[in-house]
This record gives sequence, structure tokens and C-alpha cells, in this order.
Amino acid sequence: MRSFFVLWPYFWHFRVGNSKKFKASSLKSCPNCQTPLPDEARFCIQCGAPQHEQKAEDAIFTVNWDDEVATQISAHFFAALQQKVRTELGKSEHLPFSERVYESGFRDIVERRAKQVGEKLQAQLNTDAISVRTANKKVGKLLEELTDFFIIRYCQDLLDTPLPESILKYQHLDPQEIDLFQMVLDYLDFAHESEVVYTDFLTMPVNKLKNAGRSFLFPEKSEKILLICDQSLFGSCKEGFALTEKAIYWKAHLQKARQVAYDQLKGLEREKEWININGYFFNVNPSLNQKMLKLLKRLSAWSA
Repeated sequence: MRSFFVLWPYFWHFRVGNSKKFKASSLKSCPNCQTPLPDEARFCIQCGAPQHEQKAEDAIFTVNWDDEVATQISAHFFAALQQKVRTELGKSEHLPFSERVYESGFRDIVERRAKQVGEKLQAQLNTDAISVRTANKKVGKLLEELTDFFIIRYCQDLLDTPLPESILKYQHLDPQEIDLFQMVLDYLDFAHESEVVYTDFLTMPVNKLKNAGRSFLFPEKSEKILLICDQSLFGSCKEGFALTEKAIYWKAHLQKARQVAYDQLKGLEREKEWININGYFFNVNPSLNQKMLKLLKRLSAWSA
């Protein structure tokens, strides 16, 4: 009953106040429960999840395949780099990163890769082997890999949080080729974190394991648990997060327990020092938050 009254103002706003806008053509789906909602909705009337507008920077980088392809891809690299510096690294000033592209000679690498990939995709398009949408998605993947490689290999001194170079090896691996547990450890780099993390549940205190299971960790019977991080104030493991082979589970202080499957990750964004996962607040520390954001983006891309 309480949740009904909390959500009623938003429900009234969209069903009565904006009734003219409530059309099938303007509906979107809640990423949490798939309930149809008007585009203007700020909260889901079914589950209460916050709704976030799709930002322009989330759009796929498109290429005019009838024009000079390599030049366009090279230009998109700088736009993608600027976007990543702002949305992932949380920095408003991207100029030092752009200047480093020229200083390091990485621009030559970008132009060479843009030419190679552009010619390959153009040939596939000419034979109808792939669609334009697929070609643009492959360009997006290339830009993601190039920007990650550049930032990690050439810009560690510009970062607030050093990113582990070991994660670059996963750029060219298919999901079936990787050890998920090792990849999670490589991305989160717990050796440089002070958080209490358990990966061997035979040695984890039984009371902590039970508390996690009662508080926020609710996997399926066959679902393999990879790790549990205890964030509780007194080490009870009633708050924290866990990663399994299928999903992330967590509970923050004074927040409800949440879980999101990797194939349902539809909203990953940095906000100040924390991150939002499908609209839900997630926070460990600035360093681990940034590495978690990169890990979840990788898992989301593989699950798409």
C-alpha cells in the first residue's frame, strides 16, 4: 500500500495530466520488469524502478558507407574518446587525452585500424554479407577497443584510478573462450583494493555466508557464485555485493537488495562517485566502482 501512494503522483501525472501523450508510438519498456511506460515516465508504475532517458552519447556511431569510411571512423574515435572520458572516467576536461593521442603516435594506429576495418566491412557490405546496422555495430566495437587500449596503455598517469592492463586480453576473446572467474578477478583487481572479498566459500565464516544469503544473495540452485564482497560496517556480510555466472547481486546501506542479470544490463552509467545499474544505486568506492562499470559493460556486450 505504501509503494502505491509513493508512486501515485507519477502515475497520475502520466495517465491523467499527460493523457494526450500516452500513445502506443511513445511507449517504452521498463528495463527492470518490462512494463510499458510513456517516454516521459520517471518511475515505473509497476515496480518503482527509476527510468532514465537514453542519452545521445549512447547512440551507435554511424558511418556513411558511400563516403570515405576510414576518415569517418578516425573522427569517430575522438568523439568516442571524449565520451568515455566524460561518462566512464568522470572527467569534464578531455583535452589532455586528445593531445596524448598525437604525442604518443597513437593517431597512426587509429588511422591504420580504421583503414583495415573500414575496407573489410565495405567489402562485406558490397556482397550483402552483412547489414549496414551490423557494420555500424562493428565500428562501435572497434572504437570501444581502441579507446580502452589507448587509455589503459598510454594514459594511466591521467587517471584517478589505474586500470589493470590485464583486461585488454579480453578484447579479442569470445565468451566461450574465457574463464569467467579469472576475468572478474582481472577486471576488479582486488590486489589493489582494501575490501573484504571471499572467493573460497569453504573458508568463509558460515554466519557471514548465511547472512549474505538472507540479505541480498538469492541465486538459482545451479547458479555458480564467483565471489562475495562484505561491505557491512561490522563485518556481518548483511550488506555488500556478489557476482555469479549469471548476475550481480547487491545491497547498499539503507537500500533494498537488488539483482540484475548480465543479459538484462540496459543502463550502466557513472554518477559522481557511484554508478547506476539499471537505475539502481551501487557504490563500493570510487576505484572499484570504475572497474565494476567496465566489467559490467563487458559482460553486457557479451550477453547482447
